[in-house]
Amino acid sequence: MKTYGFAVSARFVWTVLAFIFLLAPIAVLIFASFDDASFFRFPPKAYSLRWYDAALESREYKSALSVSLLVALLAGFIAVLFGAMAAFALVRYRPAGGRTVEAILMTPLVLPLIVWAIALLQIYSRLGMSGTLPALVLAHAVITMPFSVRIMVSTFADLDPLLEQAAATLGASPGRVVRRITLPLAMPGLVSSAAFSVLISFNDVIVSSLIAGARWITFPVRLYAQLRSQGIDPITLAIGSAIVAFILVAALIGEFMFKWSRRL
Repeated sequence: MKTYGFAVSARFVWTVLAFIFLLAPIAVLIFASFDDASFFRFPPKAYSLRWYDAALESREYKSALSVSLLVALLAGFIAVLFGAMAAFALVRYRPAGGRTVEAILMTPLVLPLIVWAIALLQIYSRLGMSGTLPALVLAHAVITMPFSVRIMVSTFADLDPLLEQAAATLGASPGRVVRRITLPLAMPGLVSSAAFSVLISFNDVIVSSLIAGARWITFPVRLYAQLRSQGIDPITLAIGSAIVAFILVAALIGEFMFKWSRRL
């Protein structure tokens, strides 16, 4: 019993240390963003929201935020749409060479993003698409689609094909089977896939910094440029805290939608 109690205590201590190691930098970032001083210091001596007001009044950051949200939503939609179709074909029809096709679709997870960014930049330059919104959206769709495919392959593999076969036997057309049987049952996977795709696209820096032109600068790229030029300033801390809050809220909404869709 003593050995068991010691093991439980040790496990608890290691868990707490792991949480502290992961969350302490974020906690410092959030607390420092409320400091009234015009330079970074921790712990804060006086608290204020002045740097959040300054961030909200910045046209550059508001423009970059709108670009990031637009690109993330469009890229997420494309990634989920084509990722789900590819996953459905791989699972339901089991084509020859399906494993190879799935491995090719997963290559953006294996190769460094800088390699993909350079390759896409060369293609866009030849097509005359460099620095355009479609080029940026398609590039983000490429790097987020592997996550969509992976999630949807697992989702469709867990679905019972007999339900679709039964609906078809009763006279339902293939389109009606997909709308009334397949999509509702796959909704949890679709929600998770969309949440992952949007968050990954929103957080990207490497691909966006090479593909985006001067007009379509994303939020992380703008923040990185600010850090490179002026270092850590209070506005950067406030924006970093806002990003943490956005990701946390998005994750909670995704979790809520996932559980809600499971009850449908």
